[in-house]
Amino acid sequence: MPAAPKHRPLARGDACQSCKTRKIRCPAEKPSCANCLKKNRECIYNSTPTSASDISPPIPTSNVPPIPAIPTHSSSSSLDLAPQLDVNSTPGRRGSAMSPFDILQSNSTIPTSYNASPWSQDTSMIGVLPSMMGPVQTMPSPWNEVDITSLLGQGVLDGGLAWTEETELSEVERDHLLLLYFTGQRIFGVDMHISTFYSRLQSPDPALRPHPCLLNAIYLMTCRGSPLESLRRQEPTFLKRAKEQLDLALKKVDHVFDAIRAGIMIATWYFGLDSHMEGLAMMGLTVRVAIASGLDTIQSSVDYKCELTPGEGRKRDSPALSQLELADRIYAFWTLYLVDRCTSIAFELPGGFDLQRIKTPLPRPWAEYETNDPHLASCDQHVTDLFVDPPPITCDKMHLPEVGYVLFAIELMYQVSRRPDTEGQERLGHAIASFNKTIPPELRQTATSSDGRPTITADTATLQFITLCTEMLLYSIDSVDQPNPRALEAARKILGVLHLQRDADIGDVNLFAVIICCRVATLLIWESKRLEADGDLFAAATYVKDVQFISTYIQRLAYTNLANEALKGIERCCKLDLADLKPERDTEKGGTAKQRLTGNVYRRQRTLSRS
Repeated sequence: MPAAPKHRPLARGDACQSCKTRKIRCPAEKPSCANCLKKNRECIYNSTPTSASDISPPIPTSNVPPIPAIPTHSSSSSLDLAPQLDVNSTPGRRGSAMSPFDILQSNSTIPTSYNASPWSQDTSMIGVLPSMMGPVQTMPSPWNEVDITSLLGQGVLDGGLAWTEETELSEVERDHLLLLYFTGQRIFGVDMHISTFYSRLQSPDPALRPHPCLLNAIYLMTCRGSPLESLRRQEPTFLKRAKEQLDLALKKVDHVFDAIRAGIMIATWYFGLDSHMEGLAMMGLTVRVAIASGLDTIQSSVDYKCELTPGEGRKRDSPALSQLELADRIYAFWTLYLVDRCTSIAFELPGGFDLQRIKTPLPRPWAEYETNDPHLASCDQHVTDLFVDPPPITCDKMHLPEVGYVLFAIELMYQVSRRPDTEGQERLGHAIASFNKTIPPELRQTATSSDGRPTITADTATLQFITLCTEMLLYSIDSVDQPNPRALEAARKILGVLHLQRDADIGDVNLFAVIICCRVATLLIWESKRLEADGDLFAAATYVKDVQFISTYIQRLAYTNLANEALKGIERCCKLDLADLKPERDTEKGGTAKQRLTGNVYRRQRTLSRS
């Protein structure tokens, strides 16, 4: 089954009303989109503004530095200076010139509202995984013809179907939640093969159907995105049932794989609500079960018979029954790996998987598994290929989906986050340079929006965010007296990605966007204060403008707790002295989990949090 074609990134609000209601991606053709034409439905577009600047209330512009449209990345002088800084004025400082950060705080241009996606803004949740909006699976027949709104009869909308803990979901409600999941599973959790799942769901053999722990985990992930208040109220019930059924699933080997997928979803749900300890506990359980069942040691992309190798030990999971079920296991493992590495980076904790133990090949495009592509048996790639020089290239054909490159990038970021010694830094620097050469052109280039402006796809933005932040962190490890020039260059490139991304439909809000923005802001604040201490207020002002833009960007996400903590951290950094902004050394690690999560791991912040 071929993957669905990519569409251009949509500006927020561009989707038609029908696609918004059905919660599906809108191709946004005008006067009628392809989805509405297919169903012979009237296609209506709102005339609402599509960007944050359009919907913000009027803000006085006097003495406010304008945000540049697209910065260049070679030098700080390419950005406009703050207009007419009066170096002889003294407000905010006694007996000295006005600080650029005094101007920032007295002339804030942070918007007070933002036209965010219904899922994230209505739920105040934040994803733990990087956004990947690349090719998605098509819904299998007859589900590809189902209109989600048709499942919501008037009786349901009016509360006609009472739902309590003791009763089961009606078929209408069940199908509604499942369709929400599979039309947005990159947001909600594990990427599963849709046809295989629905085939199991309709199986006459109860033993072959999805285990209740998996179903309840799916309901838990999607009920917040439902327009039905009766379902949204049952979130605690779905959580309780998913956890209870998870315990039951682990008692039988045939249900362990469904339990692992349910565990991933429950963990990401906890992280999305800032319930970090519960999320870490569920992650620890799921990682250990995955290792015990051999999910990290799948020998190849065609190893669905699960043959053992000498010394590997006994696998405790039942073998896959088909090539597609094996593909589901490969995708589930790498989703779990991704969540593990993301949370390890965020909390500065050791990862749950030993890189040298992992034998499971990286995921392939779903179409290759569906067609039993002959390359499945010969062109596997592994995450350890990052550190092989030269990297093993077995075929001229591309066999990695976009998420495969993200997995490579995340592993490099994780390795850098462990703060290696000088030898390790050189090894990682070489690996980063080698990896950058393998990124395909479509994940490097800008695109053009419908109105002719340069923009960037979600896939490209995600990958560039991670790789550039990895470089910034690597070059900052040994910085003591002032920011490393290469780290600053990487930070300015991240700003370029933010500018290009500003009006694009970037998918779910995720903690990586917030973490990276925080770390960029802190580096730029440090450089600005260094320049200010040297008396170069005009050069410092350019960095202040960049921090202002980052704050504006994060303010868009201020309906989440994480973004609010990030803004507070940036505000605290702006008030610190230069000496207090130097990054902590390995012997000085500390701070609360929330401080680590927002990337504000600096010495002075521990004092600030206590006060």
